[in-house]
Amino acid sequence: MDLSIVLLAQAPSRTYFELSRLQSMTEWWQWLLLLGVCLAVAAIIVVMYLYDSVELPRGVTATLVLLRVLAFVGLIVFFLNLEKRTERKLVKNSRALLLVDTSQSMGLQDTDSTSVPAAVSRIEQVVGELSQGPLIAKLREKHDVVAYRFDQAAKPVEVASFPKLAAAFPPDETVTSSSPRFGRSLRDARILTLLAGAIFALSLMIGVVYLLMQGAGLGRAVSSWALMANIAFLLAALVTLAIADLRNPEVGWLATFGISDPAKSRVAENKTSEDESGDERQPAEEDPELRVDWKTALLPRGVETRLGEAVRFLVNKERGGPVAGIVVFTDGANNAGVEPTAAITAAREAAIPVYTVGLGSTERPANVRVVDLEAPQRVYPGDAFTLTGYLQAYELEDRTVKVELVSAAAGSEEAPTTFEEERRVTLGPTGEVIPLKFEVTPSEQGRRVYKLRVLPPQQDYDKRDNEKTATVEVVDRKNRVLLFAGGPTREFQFLRNQLYRDRDTTVDVLLQSGVPGISQEANELLFDFPATADELFEYDCIVAFDPDWFELDELQVDLLDRWVAEKAGGLIVVAGPVYTPQWAGRPRGDQRVDTIKGLYPVVFYGQGSATLRMGRFGGDLAWPLNFTRDGMDAEFLWLDDTSLDSEQKWSSFAGVYGYYAVKDPKPGARVYARFSDPDTEIDNELPIYMAGQFYGAGRVFFQASGEMWRLRELDDAYFEQYYTKLIRWVSQGRLLQDSSRGLLLVDKDRCLLGDQVSVRAVLTDAQFQPLTTDEVSAILIQPDSTRTTLILRKLMEGGREGMFAAQFTALQEGDYRVELKVPDSPEDELLAREVRVRVPDLEIERPQRNDSLLKEIADKTGGQYAVGLDAAMNRRGLGTAPIYDLIEPQDQEAYLPGTPDKRFERLLMGWLLGLICGVLCLEWLIRRLNKLA
Repeated sequence: MDLSIVLLAQAPSRTYFELSRLQSMTEWWQWLLLLGVCLAVAAIIVVMYLYDSVELPRGVTATLVLLRVLAFVGLIVFFLNLEKRTERKLVKNSRALLLVDTSQSMGLQDTDSTSVPAAVSRIEQVVGELSQGPLIAKLREKHDVVAYRFDQAAKPVEVASFPKLAAAFPPDETVTSSSPRFGRSLRDARILTLLAGAIFALSLMIGVVYLLMQGAGLGRAVSSWALMANIAFLLAALVTLAIADLRNPEVGWLATFGISDPAKSRVAENKTSEDESGDERQPAEEDPELRVDWKTALLPRGVETRLGEAVRFLVNKERGGPVAGIVVFTDGANNAGVEPTAAITAAREAAIPVYTVGLGSTERPANVRVVDLEAPQRVYPGDAFTLTGYLQAYELEDRTVKVELVSAAAGSEEAPTTFEEERRVTLGPTGEVIPLKFEVTPSEQGRRVYKLRVLPPQQDYDKRDNEKTATVEVVDRKNRVLLFAGGPTREFQFLRNQLYRDRDTTVDVLLQSGVPGISQEANELLFDFPATADELFEYDCIVAFDPDWFELDELQVDLLDRWVAEKAGGLIVVAGPVYTPQWAGRPRGDQRVDTIKGLYPVVFYGQGSATLRMGRFGGDLAWPLNFTRDGMDAEFLWLDDTSLDSEQKWSSFAGVYGYYAVKDPKPGARVYARFSDPDTEIDNELPIYMAGQFYGAGRVFFQASGEMWRLRELDDAYFEQYYTKLIRWVSQGRLLQDSSRGLLLVDKDRCLLGDQVSVRAVLTDAQFQPLTTDEVSAILIQPDSTRTTLILRKLMEGGREGMFAAQFTALQEGDYRVELKVPDSPEDELLAREVRVRVPDLEIERPQRNDSLLKEIADKTGGQYAVGLDAAMNRRGLGTAPIYDLIEPQDQEAYLPGTPDKRFERLLMGWLLGLICGVLCLEWLIRRLNKLA
């Protein structure tokens, strides 16, 4: 709903009459000419009748002059175009803007509590007020209300809008016998009609007197004045009836005398025309306030807080409008964008007060926490590996704490715990992160859970963040990889050599351009793509470098599709300039090409410009990769142990020279990086360079060119780390399969607060056939130990059964765990996956409520600052007045010139023509009776 539309139904109006022809006469000579013509015509009439009626009685002469002048006046009114207009007052409703901070610091809880469920977060307080409190309803009594959210984006996003309650559905007065307006019009019409009847009766009486005088032979002079009076009263009666009809057009003649229903046919016609023009107000719908999902709309996802930028944008957007004030709900952590002083200056110049509501605590409590525990997903028995933990403390500088690392077999709460190592750690300055590395050597196969825990001092604020876990799969099995290449590209050669040297990997090579007798660093050299399930299903990952998919027959393509979707195979596809354009540009119809395209997480361009389809390969300049938010959070793309360090490494990478152009990501796919040359933008979007998706139980990763070997210019280890992590990520479904009956996957193992996490399960029944039920239930264990049911619904992908999917939003910091019991399994097999949720460093460096900034914004803009929602709403007398009473309405009024009343125009023309014709006929009759020419 556009709240800027002015509601006129309630606006006061003023009706007036004007001669439109006179309004168009702007020159003095036009007025002089009109006056001269009128006087000349009037003089001619008078002189003519004085000359023609020398022998007539004066009463008859006066009557003829009156009739002719009256006809002339009618013509003058017709020429001057008398119009009825109604001037209406336009009222733009006052607007109150709500601006809600949805940065991730708003997802923090401030109460010192370890209860279940966790304490209400800052954003949950706002959601509760907007959804259940009186704030919006009270504001709507005086204002239109618009709610926005803001975080790291340059512009706030509108969430919902609500019209002013008093003007949302104005009363529409219908023309019925019971409506007040009709009652007033009916009374007015009856009074004027009775008056006209009385005048007409008087005219009849005088007419009878005139006839009697003529019959009695009385003098013509006396009877002529009776005729004059008779005509004058008759005309007066007619004029009175005309006035009654023109003043009250909605009242019909029959309704005036109480014979029929009030609705006159011409009124019904006008009502119909109004309906067709869209003027009719529809019946009230359900209040839109009840349809807003505030919890979803205000998820705390932003990694930055641009408070000053958001306020300045709204001020500039609403400048000059009827804005009564902006209410900001925030903790005041302005850590990006323009300085708040710019917003204050803009608000003062626009005279828009800003009312700030501070949320959170001003104190940073003493707390020590385990930030993270990192470990490899797969290791081998007897091989030492490193776990890295990160410890952080606030207000506990130089305190010494004990840190322990323990482990236990995964999947059993009764499994014995093994004590791995204990250390004494001296805490650093507030906010400093201390890395701790532990060397561990596993001895048995299986999944093992390692837990790093800190024994905090007594004044520790939050006991829930004192430990973190990491699950490690100890397997005596190598990762089997097939390198499939259309030709010996540089990327292919470097990766082949790396994997051949990797003791954890078995690599086979299929080089389509190769011939028998060639030599390749590989465990096995293939000359044809696997043609049987036994051959293909042995592999965990296939890396395809610009392959010629046309060399595969339909059986091989179907096997590849089954291997990814049903056997959780990992597929990495690298585009190239040789074969990719040949098959990607083919129209639909080739079953093999359609199946291959279905595997890719991107949509290809159809037939058209070859340049558009191919993008470009080679060039004079290298362009860095522009990583998306998903790309920066994807640990399998990190070149270092932390996101920040990895971002620095990628920023030092010169970049790539080319890419293969694709149209869009597929629904559900994630774009991780884009080619950064601004000249390659299409529809304001840079080309996709990296993207990935679930495909059934497997994962597919797309790379737009084979140029990651250029990372070796920085360090050989970066190229190795890139492909090692990527291969493990796409192969995760096969490497971490918990049960022969099913597989449970999440699209990200680590994410930021407010992110959505996709959960996917592939399940079979007791006969190892795809499970055919419509849904399965899983348990979602939140960081505060709250357990909720997560429903995974059937997902038909490629016509396959047995696939189920769901999503959940990470609203708490810590570890989420998804547990799914395989239906009808004899031993209650449990599938489990964990997701670690963190708050970005920028949002937790200074999460305290910034009272000084929020008070400065309010004071300098003419608003008011309230600490917490209780004070803002004046609950329990904590505030001076509720915030909705402090915001004064700023309605804007303007006047809309009236438009001509078409009904009045039709009635007036009818009466004028009738009057002119009537008086001319009457004049002719009198002239004939008095024997005038």
